[in-house]
This record gives sequence, structure tokens and C-alpha cells, in this order.
Amino acid sequence: MIKNYLRITWRNMMKNKLFIFINVLGLSVGIASCIVAYFNWEFDAKFDTHHAHYNNIYRVSSIREFDGRTTLYGFAPTPMGPVIRANVPDADKVVRFSPVSSNVKREDDLFRIDIGHTDEGFFDIFTFEFINGQPAALKEKSKILLSDEMAIKLFGTTDVVGKQLTQMIGTNTREIEIGAVFKKQPSNSSFMNDAFMHYDNYFDLLPNVKEDDWKSRNTVFVLVNDPSRVNAIVKQIQVYKENNNKVREDFQIREFVLDPFAGMAQRDSANDTWSQTREGNPTAAVIAPGIMAIMVLLIACFNMTNTAIAISSRRLKEIGLRKVMGSMRSQLIIQFIGEMVFICFIALVIGLVLGEVLLASWNALWTEMKLTSHYIDDPGFLIFIISMLVFTALLAGSYPAFYISGFEPVSILKGKLKFGGTNYFTRTLLALQYTISLIGIISAFAFYQNSIYQRDFDIGVDQNGIITAYVSNQGEFETYRNALSQNKDIISIAGSKHSIWSSWYNDPVKHESKQLEVDIIEVGDDYLKTMGMELTEGRDFRKDSETDRKESIIISQKFAEELGWTQSVGKEVIWMDTVKFYVIGVVKNVYTNGLWREMQPLMIRYTTPDQYTHVIVNAPALKITDVNKFMESEWKKIFPNQLYNGWYLNSGMAEAVQVNTNIVKMFVFLGLVALVLSATGLFTLVSLNIIKRMKEIGVRKVLGASIGNITRIINTEFAIILLVSSILGSVASYYMVDLLMDSIWDYYQSTTSVTFAFSVFLMFLISGIAIGYKVFTAASMNPVNTLRNE
Repeated sequence: MIKNYLRITWRNMMKNKLFIFINVLGLSVGIASCIVAYFNWEFDAKFDTHHAHYNNIYRVSSIREFDGRTTLYGFAPTPMGPVIRANVPDADKVVRFSPVSSNVKREDDLFRIDIGHTDEGFFDIFTFEFINGQPAALKEKSKILLSDEMAIKLFGTTDVVGKQLTQMIGTNTREIEIGAVFKKQPSNSSFMNDAFMHYDNYFDLLPNVKEDDWKSRNTVFVLVNDPSRVNAIVKQIQVYKENNNKVREDFQIREFVLDPFAGMAQRDSANDTWSQTREGNPTAAVIAPGIMAIMVLLIACFNMTNTAIAISSRRLKEIGLRKVMGSMRSQLIIQFIGEMVFICFIALVIGLVLGEVLLASWNALWTEMKLTSHYIDDPGFLIFIISMLVFTALLAGSYPAFYISGFEPVSILKGKLKFGGTNYFTRTLLALQYTISLIGIISAFAFYQNSIYQRDFDIGVDQNGIITAYVSNQGEFETYRNALSQNKDIISIAGSKHSIWSSWYNDPVKHESKQLEVDIIEVGDDYLKTMGMELTEGRDFRKDSETDRKESIIISQKFAEELGWTQSVGKEVIWMDTVKFYVIGVVKNVYTNGLWREMQPLMIRYTTPDQYTHVIVNAPALKITDVNKFMESEWKKIFPNQLYNGWYLNSGMAEAVQVNTNIVKMFVFLGLVALVLSATGLFTLVSLNIIKRMKEIGVRKVLGASIGNITRIINTEFAIILLVSSILGSVASYYMVDLLMDSIWDYYQSTTSVTFAFSVFLMFLISGIAIGYKVFTAASMNPVNTLRNE
């Protein structure tokens, strides 16, 4: 019997090769999209789960209340690690963690390495695979533990234990020995560092930070083998918040908490937690691909349902004869469902191959996230694939199977049964197909428009003409500045301690009874001019003015708005309860967080050259690349033992541009696939409708109906379907796009009416092209042939 079922299935597929091919291809694309979405979800769901003690690790985090708002910070004062280790016996292991980039030299080549500074128990808490050497090498301050990727980059091999590197510490150097090589963590790990060193090296790189300094911050992890002791540990560490609050009036901690390592990366991403470890993917980046994949799969299934109905209309005599010969309805249902399972299985096999192609394309979009396929060794994936096969077959094949198998054989064999055309079910499926298609099209255009909007967004500075480089002290700044002054293309050069999108700190300030938390930067002469910041009120700092250094500030418009000022110059602001500042100027709003987070009020202080750590260069946007090359060449002459660290200010917006571009590509893919499948479904239904109404068309032509009149009659119901889809798709897109953009950025452009209008027009145009020839041919047909055949 099974052999007979397979033979019938294959014959029917061969009779309808074109329709089957189109639908198998559509299902394959839908299945491949779901495979990518599954691995994308798995990447986030399994973040850090490879660590053996995953469920017993906690991060010491700080909770701060300010102005009625509670915020969790993923760090603690620097002394917390040693204090907990010495005084809290319930904590089985305690390690500190602070990542800092450093330059190392191998022979004459310089490299920048991201070094995680930590304590010797780090590899007892977190799981790393060592290729050469032992984790015990972390105990020695003079040794460095490299990732396999960095070892190969430096030496071309992982067999490097015992070899030497020269580390640059400011203007000084020291020799360090490679103590071990570990396999670099997967990209869904909180620790993507190139190397690790003993924590004491951190104080050498940052001499201003002391081990007993409660003002500074780092990350502290605690291993607690007995989870029932967590609450006791939390109570014991509360006493140390007073150590912080005595020296940080600007950062009063309400309490310390033990934040579970399990799910930490996802929570940090969702809550914009300040942390020193890698965050998980944004929620939108996890959910959106899944929704898109389901949409593509649903369209393919709906298309397959309509095609199955169309194909079944040609098999009425077969069904009638089989029923007369004794076939039960259940057998016919099994036959039709079995055929659909077979077709879906073929689509699944092709989908697995396409999935690899889509995975490669996905990894090319997101450089920091590498998805890897693993089919056989993952029971979860096998369950997912089997479930998707069953779901797809039942969704696409159930209606035709149960509907057609219920026909009476007498009606079929007497020719009384007229099956074909459209009904409410097929019309609904087509409307849903086009609704999903329109969502994809509108979303693609909306994100494209948003990319242009954000690219041209006024962030308050000349982002396209600025290059920033870092120096260690005043001497380095002046030497480098003098060398750069030779270039006539450079408009201006400034120095600063902090800078926009580079470094700043956040503190509360007061004015009368009002309190406000603001971003603070300290800058030198000509900073506003060089950065292209526009004064809207007052003046700039006066060069070498001691008064300006001690008591003058420049604020942003947001600062003034938050305090309700219409005239700001001369207003008094109190910082750290005792320091008085007076406003001398107001600049246009500056978006220190880019477009990702809400703009914060900005306070600018004047600093002296001995505090400079930044070199800011302004040049014409068209010549900025040449200026950067010049800066790099001069840097190599002046600082041969340091890698050039200059960067374009507009690179701070590059991530927003990349996200927009990638989402546009994803929605273009969704829109094109959905539109092609929907157009195919429309073509199928139009063809069925014409076949059903051939006699009516012939009679109308005999009675004098024009081609245009007949075309209108055939297309009216489909035009109504497209109109309904336009409304549903536009409404759904409006809310979905706004929700998605709002989850990514605080500043974006909502979908415009032009986007809706153009997308709907495009949908109608492609649909018209898809069915135009078929409708015109039917309307132009000689009625004699039609009526004679009837």
C-alpha cells in the first residue's frame, strides 16, 4: 500500500512540475529562514552556558537611587574583591576583572591586545580550554596567557609558551613571558579578551588607580557553591556601601547585590546596564528574525495550500473512482497528507542546504556574532526540525485533504460537482500572504529612510570632519600638535581631558532646590571651535583664564531646559555640594550617547594642558582620509613604540548605519520572497477562477462585452483582496516598525506616508504584472472555442 501511495504521489508531482517546483522552493526558503532564526535564538539562549559553574557564579553589582530612579550598575568599588575574599567565608572564590587594551611588540611589529586583568582563581570559576601551558601561569605577574587566535596572529602558531613579548606601558616597556595558550571563547561569551594577566598589572597600566581606592570601579565575580548562602553573603557585604558613600557623594549606593551570572548578558543588554563584559543581543535582534522567518514560512504554506487545492481540482475523477472502489475517507486523507509530507520533506532537505547559505550571509552582516550550524549533535535542533516538518505538512495539507476527501462520488462521476475558482478560505489565505508581503516591503523602505535620517542627524558636532587620537600627557600632546600643524588641510587642533563619544563622567549638580544628573567633559582651548559645537548663548572659555578654570562652565540646551531656564548665562550651579560654577555659555544639544540612548544634559569645564589626553583635529570632510593618513605617518615618527590610535568621530555613528543597513537587507529579503510567493499564489487563483468562468466569459463576449469589461470582472475580487491587504499590512507595519525601531534607538524616523504609498503601489504593480498576461489572454479568447468545448 505504501508503495502504491508513493507511486501516486510521484505521478501527481510530475503532472504539476512547475507548481510543485515553485512551492518546494518557497517552502525551502521558509525552512532555511527558520533554521537561521533558530540558531540566532540559540546563540542568545546559550550565552555563557558553556561555563561549568554557570549557575553558581554571581556578579557583585551596585544599586543606586537618584532623583526617584533606581539603576543597577554591573560593577563595584575596586577594593570589594579583596574585602569579600578576606571577610566573607561563604564566598568560595572571589575574582576581580578589568579589561584594558595594551600595545605589545614582537620584534619590530606592534599589536594591540585586549587584556583581561583578573585574579588567579579566574580559571577555577570560568571554563576555558587550554591548548598549551597551564592556567596556573596567571599567578605570575610577568606572564601573559594568550588566546589561540592572538598567538597565531603574533607567531603563526599556538606553540608559543615560554616566548617573550614586549609590553608598552606609556613611554616605558617591560618584557613579559607567554605562560599559556587558551582556546578563544565562543562569540556568545561574556569574555572575548585576547589575553589575560594577573590583576596587579592593571595598576601598572593605570597608575592613578589604587587597590584601596573606593572611588574607582571594577567587576567582581563570586563563586557560591551553596546557593542557600547567597542571601547571607548579600547581608554581609552591605556594610561596605558606607566606604563608597563617604568618598563618592556623587555616586551614593543604596545596596550591593549578587547578580546571577546566568542570564546576566541578556539582562545587561535589555536594561542598558553599565558593565565591563560582553552583552547579549538586544531583544529585538533575537525576536525579529524569528518573526520574519515565521512570516516567510506561513506565506509558503498558504501558497502550498492554494496550490494543493488547485491540483486536487484535476483529480476529482480519481477521488470518485477510489471511493466507488471502496476507499475510505481516512485513506484519502492519509494519501493527501502523505503527499504533502513527502513534498515538505524534499523542501526540508533543500532548506538545510539553503540554511548554510543564509547562515554565511547572516554572519557576514554581523561581524561580532558568528552562528554555527550543528544538526546531528543537538537534540533540540532535531526536535525543532521534525516539529517544523510536521507543522508545515499539516498547515499546508490539512484543508485540501479534509475538504476534498468529503466529496460525494456520485456528484463527481455525474459531473455535477464544479470545483475550482476561489472561496472565502483561499481569499483569506491570499490576503494574509499579501499582508505579510507588504509588511516586509514597508519595513525595508522605512529602515532605509531611517538610515538616511540618522546619517544626516545633527548630533551637535561636526562628526564628518573630526579625528580623535589619544596621548598620555602634555608633552606628547604638544609634540604631536606641532607636527600636525604643518598640514595646511587641518583647520584647527584642540586638546582635552575628555571628549564627545570618547570619555566623560556623570555626576549630579544642583540649582536651588532642583537636582540634575549630567554628563561632564573637561576641555581645553578651541575645543568648541574644533568640534564644531555652536554657541547659542554666551561665550567660549578664555585662553589661560584661571577664573574660567575654577568657576566657569558651558552647558547644553538640554541642561537649561531640564532646569527651566530661558536665560542661562550667570546662573549658579553647585557640584559635589560645595563647588560653585557659573554658566558663561550654552551650546546646541550634543548627543553624547549617539542615537541609542536618551540624550543627557551636558556640562563642559575648562581644563589646563597638563590634563590633556586627547588630540582633536578638524579638517574638511572631503580631505579627512588624507589627513588621517598624515596623522598616522607623523605618529609613527614621533611614537614608534605605540600603535596609532586615531579614529573618525563619525565612526560612532557607524554602528547605527550598520544596523539600519543590515535590517534593510533582512526586510528586503522578506519582502521579495513574500511578494514572489504571493504573486505566484495570485496567479494560481486567477488561473483557477478563469477556468471556472470560461463559459461565462465566452457568453459575455458573444453579447458584446469588451476586453476591458471582462478584465474588470475577473480582477474585481482580487483587487478587493489587495486593497484589504494594503490596509492590514499598512496598519501592522506602522506598529511593528515603530516598536522595533523604538527597541533599538531613542532617536529615529517613524514610517512616513510616502513609504506606505510607494509600497502599496509596488505591490499592486508586481501583482498586475504577475496576472496581466493570463487575464488578457482569457479576455481575448475566441468565444467560439470556449462554447464549443463546453
